[in-house]
Amino acid sequence: MTPRILDEAALQAREEQIIDEAIKLIAKLGIENLTMDKVVAKVPYSKGTVYKHFIGKEDLLLAISNQAVKLLSGLFLRAFQFEGGTRERMLLSNFSYLLYAILHPVLFQTEICAKAPNVIGKSSEARIKEQDVLETKLMGAIFGIIEEAIADKSLLLPEHMDIQQLCFANWSMAYGTIALLSGEVEQCSGRTNLIVERELFNQCNLLFDGLQWKPLTKDKQHCSELRKTIEQVFPNELMLIKEKGRELNF
Repeated sequence: MTPRILDEAALQAREEQIIDEAIKLIAKLGIENLTMDKVVAKVPYSKGTVYKHFIGKEDLLLAISNQAVKLLSGLFLRAFQFEGGTRERMLLSNFSYLLYAILHPVLFQTEICAKAPNVIGKSSEARIKEQDVLETKLMGAIFGIIEEAIADKSLLLPEHMDIQQLCFANWSMAYGTIALLSGEVEQCSGRTNLIVERELFNQCNLLFDGLQWKPLTKDKQHCSELRKTIEQVFPNELMLIKEKGRELNF
C-alpha cells in the first residue's frame, strides 16, 4: 500500500495534537515525569511518526515553549496597540503576562524550563531558529513601548543602560514576581500575605518610579486606570479566569 502523503496543514495539525497531549501529561504528571513513550501512548500515531516531528523530549519541550511564546506575543501585541500612555501600556503588558500564567500554568512553567542548556542542546536546529524568531517578535512590543516613551520624553534612558537592558529589567521583575508567588497564581489562596497581582503592581511601580517614568505614582491613580484598561483590552481572559474561580485583586 502506498503511504498517504500529508500536506503541510495536516502535518501541522498532527504536530499540534501531539503537543496538546504532551501539555495534558505535564499538567497531570509534571515536566520531570514526561517521556516520549508516555506521549506516544496518548496519541493515535506510531513512535516513529512522533519522532518524525520531535527528535526527543527536549525538542518537544521547546516546541511547547514556542507555542507559549506565540500565545504570549498576541497578548503583548494587544497591550502595545492600546491607545494609552507608555507607562500604562507597560503595566498592561506585565499584567497580560500574569493573565497568561493564570490561564496557562503548564505553558508558563514549560517556557522557562525550555531555556535550560540541556533542552537547547538536544533540540533540533529548526526548533531553535523558530524560538529565536518568536522571541524577537515577542520582545518587539516591549522594545516599541520603551522607544515611544523615550521619544515622548516620559522616560529618560539611564546613561548606564540601553533599551535591551531595560527590557530585561522589566521582564525579570515580572517573571520573578509571578514565579516566586506561583502558589498564588491559579487561585488567590492566601497562604501568604503576598497576593501575586498586588505585588506585581507594586514591583512595576517601584521599577518605573525608580526610572522616573512619567506619570509617577504620586501623580496618577495607576491602580484604577489599570483595572479599567485590563477590562477593556482583555475581557475574554478576565471571564476565563473568573470561570476558574479567580479574580484579580490589587
